Amino acid sequence: CSETVLCSARAVVLLYDDTHKQWVAAGGGPQTPSCIQLYHHPGANTFRLVGRKMQPDQQVVLNCPLGRGLRYSQ
Repeated sequence: CSETVLCSARAVVLLYDDTHKQWVAAGGGPQTPSCIQLYHHPGANTFRLVGRKMQPDQQVVLNCPLGRGLRYSQ
């Protein structure tokens, strides 16, 4: 793979449920930490966030490209 991991962090991944208007744990179940990694693909100059649960199955709970028009709100 030609992608490079730029950084990693440990975090709980939450997704917003529009139907119930609340934040819920990604992957279902309780809020458990995930390993979040920022990947860079130099050939295409693209970035992607990938999160995997820190459990034996390492379930992917986040796989998101970061585009030029991304807006971040805290």
